[in-house]
Amino acid sequence: MIRRTLEELQTPDVQTLAFTPYGLGITHTLTPEAALEYQQDVLASTDLADAVAHGTKASFDRARKAFEYGVLDYEFFTMAGDLARLTIEQALRDRFLEYYEWNIPFVNKRGEKRWHPVRTFDDVRDALDKLRKKKNAEWQLWLPRTRGTIEFNGMLAGLFSWARREGLLPGQWARRLQKPQVDLRNTVAHPSGYNLGTPVDAARAIRDIAEIINCLWGVRTPGGRLHPAPVRREVLAIMWDDNRITIGPVGVLRDVEDAQVVTCMLVRAVPDDVDLMQFDAMFETTRYPSELLWGPGTPHDALEWHEQSDISGDEVDHLDRLLLIRLHDGQLEPPRRPDVAAGFAAQQPDGVWYLVRADDPQTAYGHLRDVLAGDQAHASSGPCSRCAADSVCSGSWHEVSAMCQQLGVSIAETPMPDVRVPSPLPRWGESGQ
Repeated sequence: MIRRTLEELQTPDVQTLAFTPYGLGITHTLTPEAALEYQQDVLASTDLADAVAHGTKASFDRARKAFEYGVLDYEFFTMAGDLARLTIEQALRDRFLEYYEWNIPFVNKRGEKRWHPVRTFDDVRDALDKLRKKKNAEWQLWLPRTRGTIEFNGMLAGLFSWARREGLLPGQWARRLQKPQVDLRNTVAHPSGYNLGTPVDAARAIRDIAEIINCLWGVRTPGGRLHPAPVRREVLAIMWDDNRITIGPVGVLRDVEDAQVVTCMLVRAVPDDVDLMQFDAMFETTRYPSELLWGPGTPHDALEWHEQSDISGDEVDHLDRLLLIRLHDGQLEPPRRPDVAAGFAAQQPDGVWYLVRADDPQTAYGHLRDVLAGDQAHASSGPCSRCAADSVCSGSWHEVSAMCQQLGVSIAETPMPDVRVPSPLPRWGESGQ
């Protein structure tokens, strides 16, 4: 064993000093003090919610502590990322026990329910082993929220499936990344060789695991990558003339110089949605859910309507959105939200309708387009392993609307005018899109 002095152990690692807020330093590096501050800032938004189990918090804090020591020894970053990935299984186990209040229900194929009091997750594994030995029983885990059952083996993938089925880990993008999360954890637990990562790799792992853990205990992350919190929508004015398109708060309507040549719509939308330039009242074409409130008309009339109304902003969840897409006369139309689709289908119900679950309409449309094109890599039914979409069902309007009702979506027919922000680009599905 190579012995090092205390002074050597406290010497900053020059590899770490090269990682700066502006990228990898080639000619300039950070001071040790600046490097420590920067790496701490990278993890500033990874605190766990108060409700998280004590054991999970302690293990996660150990990973963050190891990350800080990467300033002194570059290999600590890899250790920190590995510790974080191992923590996810502990978090799922702790949440599983709390969720069932340490009394796990199993149901067999005859509908008989059996409760197993437990103290630790090892007791859960023991109960599973005993149930497997019973002949002709086929015991499954009972799901209280969804009132169903699921095959459950107590492994990490099974815990992820349980959490998703019970709504603890929403989002199709997060669902798509759960298998890589399991694979990365297995690589750490069963390494095939030496591995050395970067501070960037470790920070991403720690942030993702923090987001998953908080979501398990009911706290979503604002602006998160996996389980983002609901987003804030405001009432916005979209105006256009022959030369330009302007999007802004309703107050900008007072500053319009030549209101006679300007057309205006009022929408409720996320202000920084980059797709608002493609807003379409009849279809879901923006990244986040948006809706037409008034218009089109003149800026003066829009301002007058807004001042007399009590319409304001709100918050909306954009994960696991149910979107309806119609195939009619060989053309795949853009996605519609259920109430707008119902308003349209009241007049034109024909065609084949597809119900797709996705976090954004672009993903839903792209997935279905590839399925219909014969790409067998995309699942034509159920969750897709290739992309972040879930094909729920397809058929006539009556069949897909009935499925919406079965899924708890109350549909109110909402006819929409065929109006959209003018664009040189065709609608999805037009001109070969």
